[in-house]
Amino acid sequence: MRRASTIGGLVIAIVLAAVAAWLSLGRPPPGWVVRHGLPPAGGPTGRAVEIEGVRFVEIGRGFFRMGSEYGWDRGDLLGRLSALAGLSWGRRADPPTDEMPVRWVEIREAYWLAETEVTNAQYERFDPKHERDWPGDDDPVTDLDWDEARAYCDWLTTRGTLRVRLPSEAEWEYACRAGSRTEYCFGDDEARLPEYGWFEANSERRAHAVKTRRANAWGLFDLHGNVWEWCEDWYGPYAEAPRDGRARTAPGASPGRVSRGGDWRRPAVFCRSASRFRGDPGIRGRSLGFRPAASGH
Repeated sequence: MRRASTIGGLVIAIVLAAVAAWLSLGRPPPGWVVRHGLPPAGGPTGRAVEIEGVRFVEIGRGFFRMGSEYGWDRGDLLGRLSALAGLSWGRRADPPTDEMPVRWVEIREAYWLAETEVTNAQYERFDPKHERDWPGDDDPVTDLDWDEARAYCDWLTTRGTLRVRLPSEAEWEYACRAGSRTEYCFGDDEARLPEYGWFEANSERRAHAVKTRRANAWGLFDLHGNVWEWCEDWYGPYAEAPRDGRARTAPGASPGRVSRGGDWRRPAVFCRSASRFRGDPGIRGRSLGFRPAASGH
């Protein structure tokens, strides 16, 4: 009898937690409301600026749910209820656990983000001797390590009125999602991915010129596929990451820098909004590029 009562109490607790979590999915964290009242819509503010051929759009502050539970098996009752409660007690298939737990993140300040990945022509204004992996002027520049991407950002800072940098991975995902809560900016149906990005199924084993696929709802291109994009962050578990949109500035137990977005060689699952990749800051490759962000001086 006591065992049955304990199990019954546990089930009731899970159900109540699940209902509470479900009801809160569309609402901002309480702290946001205390500080700001009703949350802003986020997204582009309508302002844009160009620096050395790179067009930046301003992204307004807001909040979003960062991460994904992709791959968790919802076939059993415990799995479905615990997932709603933010727990992971269900059976699992092959989850990318570094995308969990899904959590609220607040982007406290507006920032600027490049409309596209940096292209060969744009980068060669900074380094005319850089050897191209892909021939076109509008193809993404690749074969750059993290420090080289940062050096380009520092150079752009000297050429305009903004402090140019790499985006935090929270800023990157916020912009990629463009208000969505699905696996891709356009929904969960990966059959639509060829409309938005270049990946294993449609790339013909090469990177492609930027802005040749559809933009997301915020007018940003190539966030799904084409080339991985360096972020500012050191890689680490979400449980230890900032919740205010800032980059993680200290290396974790598995040191490496984060890149986002997937690439032309990878299947669709790697091109999801929440997909993360950890790499040594010194690596280079034909599928690794970047997209700068910026803050006001």
